[in-house]
This record gives sequence, C-alpha cells and structure tokens, in this order.
Amino acid sequence: MAWYKRVEIPIIITAICALIQILPYYFTLGASVEDFQATFVNWQMVVGTGATFVGAIAILQLHIPRIMKRRPQWEYSTALVAMFVIMLIFGLPIRELGLGLDNSVFEFLYGNVLTPLSSTMYSIIAFFIASAAYRAFRARSLEATILLVAGSLLLLKNAPIGTAVWPGFGTIGDWLFNVPNMSTQRAILIGGALGAIVLGVRAMTGYERGYLRGGGE
Repeated sequence: MAWYKRVEIPIIITAICALIQILPYYFTLGASVEDFQATFVNWQMVVGTGATFVGAIAILQLHIPRIMKRRPQWEYSTALVAMFVIMLIFGLPIRELGLGLDNSVFEFLYGNVLTPLSSTMYSIIAFFIASAAYRAFRARSLEATILLVAGSLLLLKNAPIGTAVWPGFGTIGDWLFNVPNMSTQRAILIGGALGAIVLGVRAMTGYERGYLRGGGE
C-alpha cells in the first residue's frame, strides 16, 4: 500500500488540527500560534463551503437519473432540478450581468417560493409535535401523569386565558421552567459535552474511525 493511502495519515491530520484548536484555550502559546489557529478557522469555512458544492453534486446525481429513466415521482425531481438551476444562475454574484442576491428573479423566487415552502414545512412539523404530545400526555403511568400535569401547567402559563383565570399559573409555570426543566437541561448538556469530549479523544487517538472509509481499516 502506498504511504499516502495509509489510514494513519488522516488520523494524524485530525489530531494535529484538533490540538491546534484546543491547546490555546488552556495554555499561552504566543501570538503566532493564535494567528495560526485563526487561519485554521478560515480554512474550516473554506472546506465547509466546498462541502456545499459536494452536496449539490450529490443532489443532481440522485435526481437527474430519476428524470432520465422516468422513475416514480420524477416530476418532483424535475421541479427540484429546474429550481436548483434557476436559483444558481440568477444568484451568481456577477454584477455586470445583473445577477446576484438582489436580482429581481432571485428575490421573487426566494420570497414567494422558498419562504412559503419553509413556513409550510414548519407548520407540518408543528402538527407532528402536537400529535406526539397527545400520545405522550396519556396518564398510563406515574411518569406520564407527572408529564401531563407539568405540560398542562406550562400550557396554562403560556396561554393568556390561563393567567387571566388565575395568576398563579404564571408563577407555577415559571418555577417548572426555571427549576426542574433547567436542571434537566443542564444534565443533558453536561452528558452531551462529556460524550463529545470522549468522541473527540477517540477520534484523535485513532479508536473512532467512522469518518474514515466507513470505519474500515
């Protein structure tokens, strides 16, 4: 195997890049290291921008064959590719040709197509959340009963009719939000942070290889 294909190479690069970002937070390493760290942040933005193009290419590779072979729901793929091309062309920052984010066609499509579709998706998600809450708020056990009571009190606290009927709902709702809810959120954040630290250490030491060739050797 050629040396540049060895799996240790990306692991070493990952460990070095991670240490350059982590060590300046705990040690004073000088202005040159901090400047190098800032340069790495800019590199990360460049790589993230490149990943956007990779995602766009992946979308086209998925939908163009579906259109050509007339697979089920190929009409939706046609609309997607057409809007993709139109938004891409009219959004190019070429002022000499009248293109860019302030182009009238781009602004029309963004304000009258993309924004309403995004609002519709969020509305659908709200209905899913409501149905999930209905299923969860069934007092079939002690835990479900506590959840039902707490959720009902918070709803009465946020609904104007609740505090209008009895102002105490506001006080109880604030206590539930600031004490039990906050303590639970902090516990989840601490657990998530510990998990992220462990995952980072495993990635830097080579034990976590999920980002390398699907985890293979």
